[in-house]
Parts: sequence; C-alpha cells; structure tokens
Amino acid sequence: MASSANDLQERLAAARREADSLKEKIRAQREGLADTTLRAVAAEVEPLPRIIMRARRNLRGHLAKIYAMHWATDIRHLVSASQDGKLIVWDAPTSNKVHAIPLRSSWVMTCAYAPSGNLVACGGLDNICSVYNLRNKESAAGAPKGAKELSAHSGYLSCCRFLSDRQIITSSGDMTCMLWDIDAGVRIQEFSDHTGDVMSISLSPSDPNVFVSGACDATSKLWDIRMGKAVQTFVGHESDINAVS
Repeated sequence: MASSANDLQERLAAARREADSLKEKIRAQREGLADTTLRAVAAEVEPLPRIIMRARRNLRGHLAKIYAMHWATDIRHLVSASQDGKLIVWDAPTSNKVHAIPLRSSWVMTCAYAPSGNLVACGGLDNICSVYNLRNKESAAGAPKGAKELSAHSGYLSCCRFLSDRQIITSSGDMTCMLWDIDAGVRIQEFSDHTGDVMSISLSPSDPNVFVSGACDATSKLWDIRMGKAVQTFVGHESDINAVS
C-alpha cells in the first residue's frame, strides 16, 4: 500500500515537472515571436490633446443591462444589445428607435453593425452568431424577419465584426476566431493560436485582410486572413485582455 502511494506521488511529481517544462517552452516560443512590445509601438504614437467629454443624447428604451454597442459607418445609427433580450437600432441624433429585434437568447455579449448598414449581428452565451437583415420585410411587431445563425463555436461568443455583407469574423471562449460566409452559413476559416478565451477583435481600417485579437492568455495577436495565422504576438499584460481597438 505504501509502495503504491509512493509511486503515485512520484508520478504526480513527474507530471508537474513535465507541465513546468512545457510552460517554459511555450513562454520561450511566445518571446521568440514577439519582436517588439506594446510599449515600444505605443511610444511612436503622438499623444492625444486633452479631451472634454459631455453627454449629447440619452438613448432610453432597454429594460436591463446593456452589454454591447456598435456604431454604423454613417455615424448616425448604432446598435445596442441588452440582457432584456432586445437588439435595438437607434437614430442617434433624434434618439429614436429604428428597429427593436427580439433575440432568441437574452444572454448576449456582443453586437455589430455591417459597413453597408444592411445587417446587424449579435451573440453570447448561446455560442451562436445571429445575423439580421434590416432590409427584410418586417414583422407586425416591427422587427426584421428571421436570422441567419452561424454555429460552430464550442464556447460563448465574445465579439463579432463584419468584413462585408457576405463575411463576418467572430471570437469565442473556445480560444478561437472564425471567418464566416454569411449567405452559406458556414465557417470559412478558423484562427487558433490563443491559449485562453478570446475576448475581443478589431479590424484594420486600412486592410480588410488584417485583424487583431485580445485574449485571457494575456496576449494580443495580429492575424492575416490570407496566411491563416497570427503574424505578430504582443506580450506585456499580466492578465486578461478584455478589449482591443
């Protein structure tokens, strides 16, 4: 009996040593990919002048917590997602609601407005990205009919951003990002290099083939869709990265 206990302790100790060795290899590989730091890149950015902010409008209509918002490219409309189970499209200057879309799941974490202004999307703890066409014939309740549901993630949907009316990128708690064909409802490409939940993504304003992600592995990665992999890893944070822009 004592011999069995000793054997178990030795195996546990060996497993811990192996795990520590693997962690060290992962750390070394990360450092090898990081040819610069976030601090070094930020040092080249000119400081912003002092900004005085004040509220211009109050958009009232949700009945519970608002978890996400996203501006349309026309700088007039925006979409908000709330725990009240509604996705609301707003006309910001007038504070009017343009659309109120009932969601299948109220546990929404993200929303996005397509550059064309034709589509909005959302997702959350249902692991699904739901895409709504604002140009579709509306129901009696005033909401766009139906939704295209993109399902392949095995974890919650943390962020989504449109490339166009045909493609959207999502990030998830399953540690991956995915590129989707909206019309076909299928995953085109999967980006998996993070070792923690991917919390946020942001598209390059100048190159539609490039986006950045931030994750709970304390790294931010720059991805090139054409190459299908991360081309740059930024290290420096000591804990979760919850947002990138």
